[in-house]
Amino acid sequence: MSVNKGRGTGLIVVNTANKLVVRTYGHPLNEWVRGTKVGVTFHDMRDASAEAVWVNIEKEVALLLIDTSSNPELSAYLAVDFSYDDVRVGDFLVALGHPHGMRSYHDVWNNFGLVT
Repeated sequence: MSVNKGRGTGLIVVNTANKLVVRTYGHPLNEWVRGTKVGVTFHDMRDASAEAVWVNIEKEVALLLIDTSSNPELSAYLAVDFSYDDVRVGDFLVALGHPHGMRSYHDVWNNFGLVT
């Protein structure tokens, strides 16, 4: 995902008729409010326009809404299938992305851990 004043990563969490919902980090959107238009670039370099529908800087999360009615090929993207039924305390955990702009080798290791 690419944003005008920042960059971030995101996951499609909902794919319904004519709508994609992307969950991303909040810090690239810290200057924007609900309703702000945001540019999104997918892994295959397709671009789309999204609307920031929810941004919470303290919780470091944002939701973007993409209307796919004018770009029906975007509806082919799959949403992440979350299943918490098999998660147990002690399971290995990986967090994707670089929260708060962390980019060094040591910061990468902070993205790994165990479910507690």
